[in-house]
Amino acid sequence: MKTLKSALLLALALAAGATLAEQGEGPLVLPHLASSNTAGQDSFDRLNLDSDGDISRQEAQAGTLPEIFVLMDRNHDGLISRQEFHYRAR
Repeated sequence: MKTLKSALLLALALAAGATLAEQGEGPLVLPHLASSNTAGQDSFDRLNLDSDGDISRQEAQAGTLPEIFVLMDRNHDGLISRQEFHYRAR
């Protein structure tokens, strides 16, 4: 399942980059994708700039999540909780 998630995230990043490239917005640059391994704990804390326990859309845009924010915000409240950040489909 982790491979499927990684493949989906990579496909979304490529599609977003290709769209920008078609619009003349610059070269295709792949973002660093968030992971849910032990380094993911550090990633969550790095993205949670105000240390409130959630990643806001603004924090995600300053970090590495702008392309996948909507997918990671599973309850659509405009925030990514630690639980949502580390979510794994069963």
